[in-house]
Amino acid sequence: MAPIQFGIIMIPFQILDVAGPVDVLSSSSAPSLRGFNNPDIADRGIDIEFHYIGDGLHPVTHPGSFKLQPTTTLSDCPKLDYLLIGGPELVYTKNIPPAIASFVRERANEVKTVFTTCTGGLFASMLGLLDGLNATTNHEVITAAREFAPNVKWTAEKNWVVDGKFWTAGGACAGMDMMAHWLDLQLLLTSHVIEGEK
Repeated sequence: MAPIQFGIIMIPFQILDVAGPVDVLSSSSAPSLRGFNNPDIADRGIDIEFHYIGDGLHPVTHPGSFKLQPTTTLSDCPKLDYLLIGGPELVYTKNIPPAIASFVRERANEVKTVFTTCTGGLFASMLGLLDGLNATTNHEVITAAREFAPNVKWTAEKNWVVDGKFWTAGGACAGMDMMAHWLDLQLLLTSHVIEGEK
């Protein structure tokens, strides 16, 4: 099977919002599991290619003056299967650069699933992507989310919410749990495919 094409939009997100879910994915991927030199373990992984998508290739500054380098640009990004949006500060969600907004709207229509962590849910809602859907965001900003995006059915009752192709998590650790659940589903699906081929 072809590798999964997994995109991360390089906005000034809180680092753990992306690092946690990506670590869950990468440590369970076939290339990582092959390092154990155990074929039974390696066969359980899935191949994933990560694309860190920036508006240019200049480093993006995150909280704590941490800089991360995009690996591809908005215009050069390949076709994606999945998109992850980490949580930026609230002021950023009110002033999303037009090129970033256009890219995320377009790719959200094309991918199988859009994942958001923390205020990444608020970011997606400001683009109209969550209108009419059940969703969550950082629970500390649910009140602001209801004000900024009243057409979304916001909840603070769950750590993460799935509605259609949108998986939204309340915070960084919830994002890791959400990604682990999604990964379990993918590995279960893959194991059924492999069993069916025998």
